[in-house]
Order: sequence, then structure tokens, then C-alpha cells
Amino acid sequence: MRRLLVRLLHLDLVRSAKAVQHLTTFVVTAVSTILVTRLFLALSGYPRIGGDTGLHVAHVLPGGLLMLVAMWLQFSYIGPGPRAAAALVGGAGFGLFIDEVGKFVTSDNDYFFEPSAAIMYVVFTGFVVGARSLRRRRPLTDAEHVAGAAHVLVDGLAGRLSEHRRQEVLRTLDAVGEREGVGELRSLLERVETRTPGVPQRLEGVWQAVADLFARVSSSRFALPAMGVLLLAQTAGAAVVVLGAWHSRTPHGIPVAGVLLGATLSLVFTVVGSWQGARRGRRAAVESFQRSVLTSLLLTQVFLFAVSQFAATAGLLVDLVLLGLVNADLARTRRVPR
Repeated sequence: MRRLLVRLLHLDLVRSAKAVQHLTTFVVTAVSTILVTRLFLALSGYPRIGGDTGLHVAHVLPGGLLMLVAMWLQFSYIGPGPRAAAALVGGAGFGLFIDEVGKFVTSDNDYFFEPSAAIMYVVFTGFVVGARSLRRRRPLTDAEHVAGAAHVLVDGLAGRLSEHRRQEVLRTLDAVGEREGVGELRSLLERVETRTPGVPQRLEGVWQAVADLFARVSSSRFALPAMGVLLLAQTAGAAVVVLGAWHSRTPHGIPVAGVLLGATLSLVFTVVGSWQGARRGRRAAVESFQRSVLTSLLLTQVFLFAVSQFAATAGLLVDLVLLGLVNADLARTRRVPR
């Protein structure tokens, strides 16, 4: 029975080497869109688009349109070019869509339904954890790396390949070694003419420039202790904000519980990371710091927004910087054996 189910559900799809980058762009954009949207609505007094006409254009509608645009980009164009733009546009659209989940799970269309933050948290956490678990359990095979290079060649044959991307793919083929199709792909990639990157390639270029900056900063000998201090300060700040609000009896129990749970988990991951760094090396510390940042981003800040929009927005910015630093450090340390 199990073999039959595996055979029926086997989609036979080739995975992308850029999947983690695009999925991260999608999730970070979606979470950022939620927090920025709620901050704007709070500052503007929650205006109704449509005024006093009896109509209200909920922002779930432009969210759906942005997701439609992301799908249109994927369906209409071949090659890896549109994926960066689709991840960005689709993430913004999904953020606008799921921000109004409270209206669709309550009979009175309550946008401020408290468990909405928990629903959003479960969705994003499941998405991120599931994607990362699948990639760690099943790394890309050499055949998939070769197929990915052939996919990039599509842009080259159409005259839309940047020199940076070509060199990146050639390095991937060097790592694969001798395999069927590698020689032919290398020959074609070396012969195609490159051009100035277009908008989708420039989006990836921006990502690369930011990644290079984080890589330089994270390589400093002061980076690891600085990350630990920032994580502790971030955790303490969230706890102070929510406890102060609880003392003034402003929020209800669910947001407070969510923030305290997230802050506690982040604190545990940070302390464990510092301890592991002293015993097992930098890589173990960075991996634990990464769990701390993701917990803060996907749990603490989502619930904190119900308590203080400004604190959650500031926390988001700090989390994004920390996420960039730990990911850059982790990418470098993973290239070095334990």
C-alpha cells in the first residue's frame, strides 16, 4: 500500500538550487508586509477604502492580484529569470492575503481576532520548517545541479544571461565533475554572450550585494559575540514591552503568552548556542542562533504586534539584520568541516 501511494504521489520534479533563497524572500516579504500593513493602518486610524459608499475594498483583494501577477510571471516566461520577482511580488500578495485571516474564520468578520496571529505563525512556521527539513534530508543530487545549469542556459541562449550568473553556474559544474551533459553545458555556457542584468537579475544582484555585505560583517571576530548580545537584547526588549503592557492591562492573554513563549524559546536557543560555541565550535553556535532569530521573526514579532506596533516593527528590522548575519556566517562555516 505504501509503495502504491508513493508511486501515485511521486511528482518527479527537479528541485532548484535557488529554492531556499526564493522561499526566504517570499516569507520575509510576506511577514514584512503584514507588519508594515498593520503599522500603516494603526497610524492612519484604520481607514475604509470606499469611504461612506457602503463598499469596502479589503486588502485581501490586492493581495490576491499580486499573487496572480506572481503566477503570471511564472507561467508566461521560461528560465529562472522571473523567479526572484515572483518571490517578491508573491510574498507581498500572500502577506496582504493572510493578514485578513481573522475576517474569514469569524462570523462577524473580526479583523482583530486575537488567534489570527497564531494562525499566521503556524502557516509561516510550517512553511519554513518544512522547506528547510526537506532540503536538509534530501540535498540536491549531481543530476539536479546539472539540470539547474541547463535551466540557466535558457537565459543564455535567449541573450539574457549576466556574467555573474554564468560564472556561478560554471563553478557549480566544476563541483559536479565528470557527468553526462556537463561538458556540453560548459561549452554552450562559455560561448553564449552575456548582457547587462535585467530587472529580475538585478533583484538577484541586490540580494547578492546584501549577502556579500553580511558575509564581510559576519567574518569579523567580533561578529559572533555581537550576534549573541543582540539576540539577548532583542529577547529582553520584547519581554519588557509585553510585561509593561500586561501591567497596564492593555492586551489580552493570547498575545502576551505568544510573545513570552517566543522570547523564552529565543533565549534558550541563544544560551544553548553560546554554550555550544565554547564546546563544539562556531558552526554549532551559529546554527542555534539561527533558530533563535527565526523564532523571534516568526513567533515573537507576530504576537508582539498585537501589543505594540512600533516595537514589533523595530524588532522586525533587527531580526532581518540578524537573519542576514547568521545565514552568511552559517553559509561560510558549512563549507568548513567540523
